[in-house]
Amino acid sequence: MTCPHQNIGKTLLLGLVLCAFGSLPCPKKLLAQDSVPGSLPEPISRDSRDQERVELAESRLVPTGVDLWWHEPILLPLGIGPRALAISADDATAESLEFSPEVQIIRVEPQIRRTDITRQKAAFDWTNFLETSWANRSDPIGSVLTTGSTTGRFIDDQLNGGLGVRKRSTTGAEWEISQRSGWQRNNSDFLVPNPQSTSRLELTVTQPLLAGRGKEVNYFRVVEAQLGTAATEAESLARLQDHVLSVGTSYWQLYKTRAAFLIRRRAVEEADKLVVSLTERSKLDATSRQILRAKVAAAQRRAELMTIAAAADTAETRLQRFIGQVDFETELVPAQLPTRVPPSWDRETVVQTALTGRPEIVKAVREVRAASLRLGVSRNQLLPRLDLLAGTYVAGLNAHRNLFPAYGRQFVDGRPSVNVGLVWERAVGNRAARGLVQRNELELQRSISEYDAALQTTRADVELALSLMEVNYQTMLQRELSAKAARAELWYLEDRWQTMAVADGSAILLLENLIDAQVRVADEETSLSAAEADLNIVILQYHRAVGTLLRSAHFTQSPSGDLHDSDDQTRADLATPMLDSQMLEENAF
Repeated sequence: MTCPHQNIGKTLLLGLVLCAFGSLPCPKKLLAQDSVPGSLPEPISRDSRDQERVELAESRLVPTGVDLWWHEPILLPLGIGPRALAISADDATAESLEFSPEVQIIRVEPQIRRTDITRQKAAFDWTNFLETSWANRSDPIGSVLTTGSTTGRFIDDQLNGGLGVRKRSTTGAEWEISQRSGWQRNNSDFLVPNPQSTSRLELTVTQPLLAGRGKEVNYFRVVEAQLGTAATEAESLARLQDHVLSVGTSYWQLYKTRAAFLIRRRAVEEADKLVVSLTERSKLDATSRQILRAKVAAAQRRAELMTIAAAADTAETRLQRFIGQVDFETELVPAQLPTRVPPSWDRETVVQTALTGRPEIVKAVREVRAASLRLGVSRNQLLPRLDLLAGTYVAGLNAHRNLFPAYGRQFVDGRPSVNVGLVWERAVGNRAARGLVQRNELELQRSISEYDAALQTTRADVELALSLMEVNYQTMLQRELSAKAARAELWYLEDRWQTMAVADGSAILLLENLIDAQVRVADEETSLSAAEADLNIVILQYHRAVGTLLRSAHFTQSPSGDLHDSDDQTRADLATPMLDSQMLEENAF
């Protein structure tokens, strides 16, 4: 019969052997237990040991969430370039708006369109004119009233000239003030005195009474140019916001790829440590298969790291192009961490802000007003032409070639002459004017439909942006939980790997699980960093949908090159005419 004390000794020896292979806890725990002679102590189960590892892994987690360890090294250069430039998202936007050639192209468009306003206003400027003519005629005499005789030929020598100013007013009237003078000599007995000098100062006015009458009709080209300029400014603002969105997206893409590079590089370092550890234990208990498996994992991660490095280089080059940087050897280092909390919003307020401030809406409104203006003017052209002609002049006469006495006598001799008349004209059928009205009516309908489409697009963009922002925020929170759990799983497997004998039959399965856990941690942390960047990109898209990504209403440029606001849009709003439809009856006259 075996002695109870011998059984206790065998149990302790078996515990020491099994402890070396990681199957039982340390023998000191067994010795600490109360042992009764004649009975064996209760062994600790595998389930209880696993529970201890799980509790240990969970205790090492960050209380507030996953450890965002890449936030600190991502602000430092990676050493991939001879120089490094720290840049934030705001700095990238500012430099892009100042140095990007694409921005310069966008900014010059409203300035080009603004020249139309000056050109249309110039139609009402005063115009100077000077006219001269000289004629020497030699005509046969067909009447005795020509020269007083029927023999010979009629010889006439004339020199005429005139100068003055003309102007078209906003009411449609055309004014002309001129001083005309001349000298004449011939062989007629009826020219007295012969030779003689003449002068005449005259004023003529032509005022439309129906078609073409009124400031609303004549000034509409200026207002149309102002509305067109405002529409171009709104379009340029939309293009600038798209450009700013592209810059911000490129910046956070750079952040995303650099964070992925840091995470994957850490995964490579963990794989290398595993290879070194197994290699050092190859003479003790590590097998060749385990070493080869670890080397395969390390090589795979290096290959992934090279792909991510290429993606980071591509994102950096794209951002450098957007900000107008020509030194592509400089490494761009993100100096701004992503925002992890989306902005607060109220749906109704956001929608109203988008409907009142989005550039596409502003452009559509200007185009509707311009189309309405063209329709009103075209209806005015349905009226017949009825112009009032009025004029007055004073004239002077002097003998020989001395013009100056003639200039003086035009104010002394006699009285001013006056003439008044009417000109009426109407095309038969008036088809051209009717066709123009029909065309402008259709264009107005198209502009209204485009305005409705812009409203629907704006509402849809706002709803989509709000939805994406909420979804991406929740996705980021879930990515935090998954990364936290993946890190806990890795710590659990690392603890088991450190306490299990490598030569154990289940060690190769544990090694596979450990390698897979390292990959999962890298994948989850990469997904979390990508979710951070995606949330910031969606926030930019939200501001673009609302129209608040770039607040600037005008893009005029002063001679010094600085941007400043313009009040021409206000003038365009006030100058838009409201034509009376009763005055523009289609069947008038």
